[in-house]
Amino acid sequence: MTEKKLDEEALDEVREAFDYNDRDEDGLIDLEEFADMLDDLEADMSDAETRAGFREIDTNHDGKIDFGEFAAWWAD
Repeated sequence: MTEKKLDEEALDEVREAFDYNDRDEDGLIDLEEFADMLDDLEADMSDAETRAGFREIDTNHDGKIDFGEFAAWWAD
């Protein structure tokens, strides 16, 4: 994966999107919150596709998406 830098304005936008989708405000996006985000985006993904997408973004494989993982995904 190519790592891209986000400028300050883009990073603010990513933070806003992350915080909006972190519904329980614990600083992490879990699978349920990720699935809700995809529903909001009308992504029309199956449960298997949702889980696969989540695993791809959760690069440290801890079962949560932190802001760094989210920002790297957004930039890619």
